[in-house]
Amino acid sequence: MKNLILTFSLICFFTLANVVNSDVLGQELPLRIGIKVGYPQVAGLNLEYVTPLLNKRLAADLDLSYIPLSRNATTVTYTNFALFANYYFSHEGRGLYGGLGFSRMGFDVTKDVTFSDGTTQKGKANLGINSLNLKIGGKHGKSFYFRWELGWSLALSSPAFEVVATNNGITKNENFTSPIKGSGPIADIGFGFAF
Repeated sequence: MKNLILTFSLICFFTLANVVNSDVLGQELPLRIGIKVGYPQVAGLNLEYVTPLLNKRLAADLDLSYIPLSRNATTVTYTNFALFANYYFSHEGRGLYGGLGFSRMGFDVTKDVTFSDGTTQKGKANLGINSLNLKIGGKHGKSFYFRWELGWSLALSSPAFEVVATNNGITKNENFTSPIKGSGPIADIGFGFAF
């Protein structure tokens, strides 16, 4: 509990310092690279470029996550790719912004499958979810910054798991309705550097 309070205090201190820093310094740096943690990204890389369009208030924003997990003979890989257009409401590339974008979230599972004849083969299952996303957020700071985002993701189709397994040279494909629907909240925080 003590570490949690200390961590929260440090985050608040750096956020306040960056807000003051962003209000004091002038021209915003256009290229940013950082990390984000939250949902649906879990943890990943964030790249943003503030274009000269609309008085330097329109930015291209890219999120990338790749998380492989392995246990015994099972491998699960989570990927998330999102591309946004962010519009900063009151300042050039900082402060409060809104974003509209597209994302693709994927799960790939590889597992040994034992068939009724006793043979074991690799079975694969994958799930891909395409979504339209709307978010609001804030970027505070100049060369070192803190950002937060809240929003909603709307799945563009009903996702389904596709399972592929091979037995004695015969490949079988089956589709199952996914328990993951794809629509849901967006909530994340991030830190990074601007150039």
